[in-house]
Amino acid sequence: MMTTDQMKVVAVVALGLLWGGVFAWEWLTVEEPVRVPLTNVSGPASTPRTTRGTVDGLHVQLNLLAAARTQREMTFTPPRNIFAPPRLDDSGVARADQPKLDLGSEQALHQQEVLAGLAQFHYLGFVRMEEGWRKKGEMAVLTKNDDLHVVRTGETVEDHVVVKAITQESVTLQDRQARVEHTVLLSEEAPVQP
Repeated sequence: MMTTDQMKVVAVVALGLLWGGVFAWEWLTVEEPVRVPLTNVSGPASTPRTTRGTVDGLHVQLNLLAAARTQREMTFTPPRNIFAPPRLDDSGVARADQPKLDLGSEQALHQQEVLAGLAQFHYLGFVRMEEGWRKKGEMAVLTKNDDLHVVRTGETVEDHVVVKAITQESVTLQDRQARVEHTVLLSEEAPVQP
């Protein structure tokens, strides 16, 4: 009597012979594929192209040259750098911080007067305090005419000007009544005394 291991070996050999026979039978009965030249069965019939050697000389494509010339002559405007700091105009005020004003109204005239008053401030320096004092905020030194002001964020100067923000480069001031903000940049030179 056969053991189970012997029965498994016999079954594997029988299956191998069976698959080998099927493979050999398919190999011997397969016919060679029929080789037929390609023909156009749909669409327009193609005509043989003339070779380039028969053309007399070179042809210049003037339309491509004219297009390249107009492309070279176009003016190029460089893209705007959105990460650059705002540029200063003649008064030393950042243009991005100036509100758009309607010059015909009384409110616009009042806003211009307020901006002129805020533009008289000069930012002289940034004061860093020790670690214990940082909780109260950084300090800035401002001057207006002959007056010297040492201020922190949130303090009021001259009863109507609030210090909104202090950085090492600028101080943002806001007039309480007109709600007009103005950024004063750090002065590299001392203000001129009249």
